[in-house]
Amino acid sequence: MKKLMVIFVSAFMFISVGTYAADKNLEHLLDGSSMNYHYQSGSGIHMEFYNGKLKYEWITGPRKGNGNKDLTYKSRKIGHKMYMVSWLEAENPDYITLVFNFDSSVMYSSGIARFGSKNQFTVFDGGIIENLVLVEK
Repeated sequence: MKKLMVIFVSAFMFISVGTYAADKNLEHLLDGSSMNYHYQSGSGIHMEFYNGKLKYEWITGPRKGNGNKDLTYKSRKIGHKMYMVSWLEAENPDYITLVFNFDSSVMYSSGIARFGSKNQFTVFDGGIIENLVLVEK
């Protein structure tokens, strides 16, 4: 009986590690995708995903022309053509999470910007997706 239990536990651990390793390979599910999205405030962003990284540039609004590139991102598929994406911008420091619903052409953002500083603030907004080029992995 002990031998059977050891085999069962070993098999479970092997499958769990294999699943975790496979899951790590699925963190960059939107590589090759790009889009613009516009917040209700009138600000807009162009975003691209490539090689496990993302870049964005503000294309409208008071931050127009600002952006960042080569940010490592993680993603997770949470429904049909729905994804959650997050990344850390250590130099700011900002931690941002976006939820995209590509069927409905909407996105939502949540994050902590300038965390740990006296200028810290939260981000909690939504917008409309346009000019979508979607590559699903």
